[in-house]
Amino acid sequence: MRKNLLTILVTALFAVAAAAQDTPTRVPSPTPEDVVKITTSLVQVDVSVTDKDGRPVTDLKPNEIRIFENGKERKLSGLSFVAGEPAANTGGRPTATERSATLLPGKKLSPNEVRRAIAIVVDDLTLSFESVVFVRRTLRQFVDRQMQDGDLVAIIRSGGAMGALQQFTSDKRQLYAAIDRIHWNALGNGRIGTFNPVEPKFPFGQNADPGTGDETSLEDINKANAEYRENLFATGSLGALNYVIRGMRDLPGRKSVLMLSEGFRLFTRDPGGNLSSGRIIDAVQMVTDSANRAAVVVYTLDPRGLQVPMLDARDNTLYWTQEDRDKEVDARAADLRDTQDGLQYLADETGGFAIINTNDLARGIRKILNDQSYYLLAYEPDDSTFDPGKLRYNKIEVKVDRPGAKVRYRRGFYNVGDKQLAAERNANSDQRVIDAITSPFADNELPVHFNAIYSYDKQIGPFVRSLLHMNIADLDFKKHPDGKMKAAFDIFAYAFGENGLVAAKQQKTYTISLTAENYEKMRASGFVYDFIFPIRKPGAYQLRLAVRDKGLDKIGSASQFIEVPDLQKNKLTLSGVVLDSSGAKAATNPLASTAIREFKPGSHIDYGSVIFNAKTGSGGQTSLTSKIRVFRDGKLIFEGQPQSISQGQQPAGSIAFMGTVSLGPKLAAGDYVMEIAVTDSLAKKKQATALQYVEFSVTE
Repeated sequence: MRKNLLTILVTALFAVAAAAQDTPTRVPSPTPEDVVKITTSLVQVDVSVTDKDGRPVTDLKPNEIRIFENGKERKLSGLSFVAGEPAANTGGRPTATERSATLLPGKKLSPNEVRRAIAIVVDDLTLSFESVVFVRRTLRQFVDRQMQDGDLVAIIRSGGAMGALQQFTSDKRQLYAAIDRIHWNALGNGRIGTFNPVEPKFPFGQNADPGTGDETSLEDINKANAEYRENLFATGSLGALNYVIRGMRDLPGRKSVLMLSEGFRLFTRDPGGNLSSGRIIDAVQMVTDSANRAAVVVYTLDPRGLQVPMLDARDNTLYWTQEDRDKEVDARAADLRDTQDGLQYLADETGGFAIINTNDLARGIRKILNDQSYYLLAYEPDDSTFDPGKLRYNKIEVKVDRPGAKVRYRRGFYNVGDKQLAAERNANSDQRVIDAITSPFADNELPVHFNAIYSYDKQIGPFVRSLLHMNIADLDFKKHPDGKMKAAFDIFAYAFGENGLVAAKQQKTYTISLTAENYEKMRASGFVYDFIFPIRKPGAYQLRLAVRDKGLDKIGSASQFIEVPDLQKNKLTLSGVVLDSSGAKAATNPLASTAIREFKPGSHIDYGSVIFNAKTGSGGQTSLTSKIRVFRDGKLIFEGQPQSISQGQQPAGSIAFMGTVSLGPKLAAGDYVMEIAVTDSLAKKKQATALQYVEFSVTE
């Protein structure tokens, strides 16, 4: 068995050409084993009610709360209180054990396991260079200390290519990778700090634009250009936010969006200080309507912290008069106020709140996470609510008859029914496949097992070998005139890179043709569909796959997070892991064992990987050891002893090795994670250890 695994290991991780033929391998198969709505018949609104100290009010009676639509009181048909969970511990730094747990693959949540769906939109179109530093630090603390079990989280940049649903995950490794990609966007507002430093005035009264004969000063021209850019970026940021919110429409749990932004102006000011509305207010109204329909609460956080709008050492006020200085200070105060007003208005309109003028961003996020208790109100609308010939927008007002109570809720919605929106959404016949690819949840209508293994080949570079296992009994076989049984299915495979960009994809229709005899023999059998993703650029990727049975029109999907390292840095690295076991459900083929990764208690699991960039000593020999640990629910349950790795005749640049771990005969059924650590005693301390993880299940 061990010799067979080593042969398979080399084949799986190096025989790229064979894999690229997409040949299915026959193997034994495993045994098959939101609340807020706006419709033409029901309107439901979630309402947060707190006392004067900010604590949730939990004991409101129906006669204490009233709801109005367009000024007309509606009769409540439902009132219920939904209690939020207590916030995670946020004190101190993570322990060594807690840090190890953050590196483990996160549990894949089913819809009924999601307690909170949180989208964090980093508005890098408005963030200054200084703010980016605070944002990254705050988000790391959120993932380390504030994210809880049952949280589905996405971190998305407004200035990047948009991918909404495919960014949601419970895997902290993926979130750390997203945080690492947050950088100052020089194509955004371009500011280093909160305010652009002022430049010297032109001496001798030369304030007009030279050569134009125009009385307009360069200062006025620059301000006009800056305002145009700000409006452009604000529109783009709000459009990105709207896209994310619409993508959250079908997510379960308490749905929240946290937008970290330096704000935007709802109105523009003319030289006389008069306000006028523009396209920004229209964009905000579209966002608020999407949020209200998707039952999403929007919170905003200004990372600029507490600001004093004064001149400082970065400002060059040469030739400036005191009047000029006073005007600049007033302009900065107005700028700060106007941009924060935009953040407050956006949050207020969707039932959230804004965190501004605070240097403790982590505390602000903690306040947002604690705001998860709410009342669910329902009423039946009349015919006029969705009559486009009357009102375009339906205004909501909620009143609570309790002294000191503070109420936050959604302010309204557009008069478009869900049926019309659903018809528009399903106009594309392939929408179900798109939904399956982008959804953070697996679609089990057609059961599939999927696993991807990173490796490297000198000819094609880094690649990901993907293994898809399917049960033939689940497919729609039909008998044809030639007596053969045939079934056809489509495979859609995507590798999503930074912020939802498609880094690689494959789409193919596959047909299986079997004689009647072989069909009967294989009814309980399955096969491994094997294909290659050549991924050129190192980084973090989400691999997402959907399979559609063409006859039954059933869909199955699966996903996996994978990191492609940069071997050019000469850092010790491990390939993906191949598994096999005499106790596995698919014991005759290690590729199937690797795809399915299901084992029985008492099994002996053989595992193998390939080591890249090992250092060599005298005689060209390496000095490597391996050690495994097994986790369940983030807790360490087994730790092995270090084992020496023999190089043999293999080149130091790529050394295949294997080992065995025995499962206890009484090991409880469930999901587990195996960590493989390889240490190179010849490498520098910080680069001496490489880690790789593989998930597996124990079944009775």
